[in-house]
Amino acid sequence: MANCKFCGQAAGMFRSEHDECRSLHLNAASKISQTVVWAFNAPDISTEELRRQVGSVAEAGFLDVPQCRDAIVKGWSEAVNTALGEDGLLSDEKSTRLMALKDSLALSDDELDRHGAIGRIQKALVLEGVINGNIPDFTRTHHLPVNLQKGETIVWAYERSEYFEDQIKREYVGRSKGVSFQIMKGVRYRMGAYKGHMVDKTQRVHVDTGVTVITDRNIYFAGPSKSVRVPYAKIVSFITFDDGIGIIRDAQTAKPQMFVTGDGEFTCNLVTNLAQQQ
Repeated sequence: MANCKFCGQAAGMFRSEHDECRSLHLNAASKISQTVVWAFNAPDISTEELRRQVGSVAEAGFLDVPQCRDAIVKGWSEAVNTALGEDGLLSDEKSTRLMALKDSLALSDDELDRHGAIGRIQKALVLEGVINGNIPDFTRTHHLPVNLQKGETIVWAYERSEYFEDQIKREYVGRSKGVSFQIMKGVRYRMGAYKGHMVDKTQRVHVDTGVTVITDRNIYFAGPSKSVRVPYAKIVSFITFDDGIGIIRDAQTAKPQMFVTGDGEFTCNLVTNLAQQQ
């Protein structure tokens, strides 16, 4: 008779676990994550009480230390999502509560960025600064292959970014050689031939892969074979994609230009707010 792999007690013939123990184990991680989110919404809870509740759930659910830490980290990441809300902004008060929760749970930056939470916080703080007129300057921390204008500052940058353009390709369609048949020996007659007509087809073409740089004045792209600088004043409209943005310049024959950044919503929010301050 085998013992339960969770509680260590007899599990019965041909069994390695109790159904109840397995259920407790499967639900424990979720409960810990929910407890962390609850603690964010209840900032008056003491560090000792929070740790006691997390430890109690982990013990009852037969979680080892790595499993418990993973659940805590996931809960903190969910608390970040709660703090950001629908507008993607982070107030000073909520930022302070998140950092206090981080300290209470003794979480490292490496752990917290496992689900991208630190990056989301950084983006929220940058966006809030831009909206409030406090444009951050990362020029000194980024050594990028763009020639900035005098007094221009880097606000954000995306490495390994892809650049696309909509290009028009012209081709003939409907062309036919017709059919021919023999009238007499050595003489053939062809009928039904026509050249067709020219049509324009728009194709989205991958032009280059490089770095997209967002500054307080321009959008830059710099790659091995293509470099672009687009002033905000020359942009008529922005297009948001899941993984990037598109722009249309103020020109009669302008075609969409796309910058793949991996985060279209943040990128579009950032550049539209920067453009409004020109």
